[in-house]
Amino acid sequence: MALHGTSKAYIVDRLRREGETALLSAVETGKITAMAAAVSLGWVLRPPKRGGNLQRTKRIAHQVRAVTGEGLSPAQSMELIYGPSPAVGSYFSSREELLAGWQQAREHLLERSNPGRRPAAFYEFEWDGPRPAYDVERSVLWRSGALGEAERSELEAEWKAAFQEAQAADFTVNGGPGMLLKGDCARAAHYAHHDIPNTLVRRWSAAARRRRARQLAAPSPEAVTAK
Repeated sequence: MALHGTSKAYIVDRLRREGETALLSAVETGKITAMAAAVSLGWVLRPPKRGGNLQRTKRIAHQVRAVTGEGLSPAQSMELIYGPSPAVGSYFSSREELLAGWQQAREHLLERSNPGRRPAAFYEFEWDGPRPAYDVERSVLWRSGALGEAERSELEAEWKAAFQEAQAADFTVNGGPGMLLKGDCARAAHYAHHDIPNTLVRRWSAAARRRRARQLAAPSPEAVTAK
């Protein structure tokens, strides 16, 4: 029977031919599986599976790092951020290895994320429910309380600036070819475009109305001078 790309014999032979001595030794001594070695080199792709034991996951991550002396491959890091490639599948040999990779890279990837954005692996392992659409991701995380204090403050400042842009009485936006939105319709489209949470829109709108009411009730400078 001919050897194939996922058989242990094929992988061992290829490790030997390509001079991957550290991984070859680890496989031959039973420290890691042949599949784990092949996946770490990008030779074999297998979609992650459901289930898994946390302690075994941590052990796998430690063993691979100890053998290779390296962290995740660029392809594995990209998968943690964006998810598996629709064309080639996963660069992790199992769901346990995927979880181990996330645990290894979690802090670094979260630090690199833009405010209100999360890597795909966050939604896979730490989020209850489907991943929110990109256009509403930031408001969904804001409403869920998943944002840190500094991240929340930064987002709210950005949203407040976008809200204030729309407060002019003659505010308009381009709603598409031949369509010009005005007034409240334009403001609603603007808020949706910037993914401003409805709670904040209502709060800031109420505050703006109170300010306008105070301004209308205040006596004019001419009236004060006449007195």
